[in-house]
Amino acid sequence: MKSLTKEDTPQWVEESESGHHRETELQRRLNEALFIGKFMGAINASLDTNDVCAIAARVLYEHIPYHRIVFFLSPELNGSTLTFSPAQTEQSGGNPADADPVCNFDAGDPAPSCNDNARFRRYSFELPEEMGSIEVLFHKRAVSRFSVQFLTSIAENFACVLRNSLEYGKVKELAMRDSLTGLFNRRVFDEMLGLEGERQKLMPLSMLLIDLDDFKQVNDTFGHTAGDHVLATFGRILRESFRGADLVARYGGEEFAVILTTTPASKAGEIAQRLRTRLDSTTFAFDGRHFKLTASIGIACTFDTATTPICNLIQQADNALYRAKMEGKDRAVIYPAEKIDSAGKIETEKKKTGPWRQTGEMVCAMMLPL
Repeated sequence: MKSLTKEDTPQWVEESESGHHRETELQRRLNEALFIGKFMGAINASLDTNDVCAIAARVLYEHIPYHRIVFFLSPELNGSTLTFSPAQTEQSGGNPADADPVCNFDAGDPAPSCNDNARFRRYSFELPEEMGSIEVLFHKRAVSRFSVQFLTSIAENFACVLRNSLEYGKVKELAMRDSLTGLFNRRVFDEMLGLEGERQKLMPLSMLLIDLDDFKQVNDTFGHTAGDHVLATFGRILRESFRGADLVARYGGEEFAVILTTTPASKAGEIAQRLRTRLDSTTFAFDGRHFKLTASIGIACTFDTATTPICNLIQQADNALYRAKMEGKDRAVIYPAEKIDSAGKIETEKKKTGPWRQTGEMVCAMMLPL
């Protein structure tokens, strides 16, 4: 029996196949357009960068199941690498790492060039403005379900939302930070202090209240610009003197506050001494003139915020700071009973009366000499 050639195929069959192909292509484009609308609505629901990535990964998987998607974010966005693998690789009958060609393309590429024998295809997108990149690993059979233009459009729209997230993050950071010192401001400190106090695993919790001695004389003698220079420099010293887990803030004016997690009073006293030593070795220079400053520090500690609420801890540190000022400034005082002598040994004094007394405790705050 003679087989049909292309010339023998009736024209109506060719037109029918061509019409079916056009109809299929139009339907795919319509589905892609509808999905992009859904995708944009979903990822615009948050301005947090990590949330945007998580939502994008979830919504894309609902439309086109993939094996893995990885977001490589630039340092400006937070520098993290976020990986989502909702599909079970084992179900695919192979290991994506064994056959994982890279298909790099952008909006100008008509199609990526990949090895047709590979079981998996990895599409890599560079985000605009050096915001990072995205890699998506698909099974080869899933590739026919979308166009390259579709993935490019997804990446472009995703980049727009990331840009909004970046701008929001900058504004949020400005609202949280003191513009002069770069430290957290008082409002943020109070909010975060309450959260830290609820986490028992961070106990013991120590608080330092730091006041620059005779700071008003700097403004009166050298001018407010010199005072701003001192505050900015001291803010840098504080950032360099504490751990990343510690909460450091400008509490108001020339007063600063620090929360030290998992730090007992004795250790907090040592830290305070090191800070005072560093400040003592710092010479401030302004307009050709040089001067030095000292600081007074009040220290309080709690092992359980259920028995010593955060508000009490603040008051105790403030009382210790007041005592340091009254005793002559340029010193650190621990509230209530322990002191650190010049040799670094902890001593407990005999019970005394007065404002430093606390029920069931021996309560004298002592100066920490240079």
